[in-house]
Amino acid sequence: MNNYRIRWKPTISYALFDAGNSALGAIHSTFIFAVYFVTSVAPENGTAYWGYMTAMAAIFVALVSPVLGGIADSKAIRKFFLFLITAIAATSTMFLWFVKPDASFLFLAIILSFLTIAFSELMFVFYNALLPSVASKNLIGRVSGWSWGVGYWGAIIALSIALFLFIKPEIAPFGLNKNNAEHVRATMVLVGLWMIFFSLPLFVFVKETAPATKINSSIKILKQGWLEIKKIPGLRRFLIARLFYTDGLTVVFAFAGIYAAKVFGFSNELVLMFAIAVNFTCGIGAFVGGWVDDKFGSFLTIRISLFFLTIFGIGVLIAPSGFWFWVLALIVGLFIGPVQSASRSLISHKVPPKHRAQIFGFYMLSGKITSFLGPTLYASIVLWTNNERLGMVTAVIFFIIGLVVLGNREPGKDNKTTNLKE
Repeated sequence: MNNYRIRWKPTISYALFDAGNSALGAIHSTFIFAVYFVTSVAPENGTAYWGYMTAMAAIFVALVSPVLGGIADSKAIRKFFLFLITAIAATSTMFLWFVKPDASFLFLAIILSFLTIAFSELMFVFYNALLPSVASKNLIGRVSGWSWGVGYWGAIIALSIALFLFIKPEIAPFGLNKNNAEHVRATMVLVGLWMIFFSLPLFVFVKETAPATKINSSIKILKQGWLEIKKIPGLRRFLIARLFYTDGLTVVFAFAGIYAAKVFGFSNELVLMFAIAVNFTCGIGAFVGGWVDDKFGSFLTIRISLFFLTIFGIGVLIAPSGFWFWVLALIVGLFIGPVQSASRSLISHKVPPKHRAQIFGFYMLSGKITSFLGPTLYASIVLWTNNERLGMVTAVIFFIIGLVVLGNREPGKDNKTTNLKE
């Protein structure tokens, strides 16, 4: 019982970190700055610029994740890397305050947004690797789900503060000039500080338990990581499937706010209200999905979530009005959290402790090596057709491919002792 009580501090600290990171993604990459960029900084071809920048960030993450993860494993310095990357992401986000609503600030917006997106994604290599240090094996699914849920609800609180303190009031607080979009730009400072604040407990209360691997060469790091993946039956197939369905999620996260604004004419205020509502259903889905994960397994949770993401995603594409877009998008949110959370817990269950950051580097690679395709296809389709609905079709196609590739055989099922080997 004492051990159970001791684990509450690292568990809560771990979940709070997700509250910081999720708010960063929601406010910058999806609902506020992304919309501000395409409507005020680059109203002509802004969607294309944003899509190509997101694609380049994905390629960068794919290239460096396995090596950085392996280096962190070799030195047992996963928390140090997480601290450094968190600081860079938060700082670059706060510097977006200087991006004014003028095309002359386009290049600055692209560079800083690239850093924010790339480093907020790199966080997950080391953050995910710490999950087994926080949760016992039989609770990994729930703790993973709880942290995703806390992340979404943390995003709700941050979005609510942004909406009701900065965006909605006729007179902006702190003397901010609305004519120069200072009330919008100030939300970047808000979320940067938010990320820093909610990351601090993890660095205090979460202890690294996995040993060092003593592999120093980058080539050896990649080779050893690939050999570890090959030892687990079906893990390569899972990583390939994740490659596709994560591409679909990347499209959703990069363009959901833009899609709502362009297709249904959502104002900045309405986009934020939509964001709060969707994050609420995502949070519910993540909490329930964590229980389903521990009860029925990560693999089944992923398959069920992908099936319903596909069905209701098609509904979003053909929604005839803003009302039906709201309804169907909220239902889609219920299945986003579980597919993310269960993917992480599946890897945590299967891989040896001393190779976790290394394998999570490959996990990030599988999520990013082709994730430039989604934003690139979306941006190109919209550029060629001027039709946002056609662009969003790419997300559903990626969900379908991911579900088919995933198949019906759970990774590691043929060798249940794989995840116990050191």
